[in-house]
Amino acid sequence: MIKKVKILEFAPTADEIWRIPKHSKDGYTSYDPEIGLISILDTAHDAKPRPEIMAIYAGGKATNVARVLDKLLDADNDTEIELITFLPPPADGPLQKLKPIECDGFQILPSTPSGIYVQCLQISNLSRVRPRFEIIDELHEKDGMQTTRRCIEITLKDDIASMNFSPRIIWSQESAYAVLSRVAQIVKGTDLVVIAGAPPTWHVRKGERLTPDTFYSAINDLLDDDCKLSIDARGNYIHECLSAVKPPRFIFMNRDEFDEADNFWKELNGRKFAGSLFVHDKDGCWIWDGRFPYAEDKFFGADYLPAIKVNKVFSTIGAGDAMHAGFLKEWICSEQEYDELSSQKRLHHCITYSQVVSAVSVSNEKATHGIDALMVNKEFKKIRR
Repeated sequence: MIKKVKILEFAPTADEIWRIPKHSKDGYTSYDPEIGLISILDTAHDAKPRPEIMAIYAGGKATNVARVLDKLLDADNDTEIELITFLPPPADGPLQKLKPIECDGFQILPSTPSGIYVQCLQISNLSRVRPRFEIIDELHEKDGMQTTRRCIEITLKDDIASMNFSPRIIWSQESAYAVLSRVAQIVKGTDLVVIAGAPPTWHVRKGERLTPDTFYSAINDLLDDDCKLSIDARGNYIHECLSAVKPPRFIFMNRDEFDEADNFWKELNGRKFAGSLFVHDKDGCWIWDGRFPYAEDKFFGADYLPAIKVNKVFSTIGAGDAMHAGFLKEWICSEQEYDELSSQKRLHHCITYSQVVSAVSVSNEKATHGIDALMVNKEFKKIRR
């Protein structure tokens, strides 16, 4: 039984979606799909593009997963799910005198202005998933470190195009060890740990074994024998996880990430493993259960489920996170419906549900923030018939 789930967020983010319309005075936009050129043009010397703010919410790939999962969970589900976010301490000055603030059963902890902003956004975005904040003293924002960020996606009205500005999270070697040490305490007694996206980057000291490429495998090594890992990341970040004695239970990749990992599939070449690999793109999802792909024919033996048709795509940003969240929700909630002999049927059931969630995400102006559980369930019931 899955009773405790921890979702780890290493890239605390405030996300904003802006939409720029065409306007005769304030400027207008154009998009050339053949060369991928987005133009924001002046029509007057003092013109300023005036975007509409479509949504503001807590971001980061792990937070995206948590937010979608929060919207999809059944009201009577009693699984304890926490979103753990690692934040910097307050900078020198008045903010160091702040005390934790109680807010409807949650605690907003003293941090930097951006760290407090992220906490407020997470609390306002989540209800069933419980946000939990961990202040790591070594995540101080100085000496070139950036431990929180603000991401802006600019979409063009009436055009299927967008620009995404997403600063890089930068740690130090000391902060990476400090976060890993805190993770070791957090994951004890947990049934499922969820990781999504790339880890922060840092300058690796000579001779150090902990690097951005080995960070996730180090977390995997911390997990209890009964604790499973669900991970969505590029191959170089999970390479050592794949070849570990106990690899992740669920591995999510998009098609580009899968193709980039050809050397890994040559190394693993059809080896058995106690987990499932899911590779998705706009056309569908390939599933390998209990065995890695064969190097000479990667798609041989994989199950394939075609994608859900969508009439209009607004944005594909967050579609993979929505799919990950949809799978986890249905995996948790369908546990009583399937026995061990029907694990393949359960996987197909959960992936189909996740594809519906992803389709709803891309066909919504607010992307993952606009997902509605009633709509997802309605569309899923149509398919199951």
